[in-house]
Amino acid sequence: MKINIDAIFKFYEVRLSCHVRAVNYFASLLGYSFPEHDSDKITEPIRTGYAYIFYNNYHTDLHLSDEYFKLCQYAQQTHYKHASHHIQFYSDVSEIPDIRIYEMVSDWASANFEQSNFLPDKNTPSLEKWFEYNMSHLPWTEHQLGIIKKSFETIKNNTDSKIVINIWKDLLELL
Repeated sequence: MKINIDAIFKFYEVRLSCHVRAVNYFASLLGYSFPEHDSDKITEPIRTGYAYIFYNNYHTDLHLSDEYFKLCQYAQQTHYKHASHHIQFYSDVSEIPDIRIYEMVSDWASANFEQSNFLPDKNTPSLEKWFEYNMSHLPWTEHQLGIIKKSFETIKNNTDSKIVINIWKDLLELL
């Protein structure tokens, strides 16, 4: 399948904008705002790598060559190592400041909502189950786990799904 690179970048820009707005919706439920979230994803080569990652997430018939697959991996690893809202930024999760935990939870909530509602494979566990499977084994402090648990409860009890779906409408129009 051959796709015009401009179409891939357009899709990526819209998807990134929707994601950042969704992150900030969830953050607002927790009393925070992160307008700078994922700002490194507009720089190269992160931009190109993530453009292919996200396009491929929605268009599974796009088969990436080994070269593009390696670029995607590099983009993801670089973002994780340089963005303070990812655990890979830290040598020890117990060092993560509270503000970054709130951003992480908001990021996880946005990604979980997207995966659960829009991606072709909608067999996504709840946010709490996702955390249990992927993150609970890490050496979080009791304080951090308290923030995470309370944030999950706040998001679960206060999310208006219609608002979040509306945040993603620009992307849905491209599908």
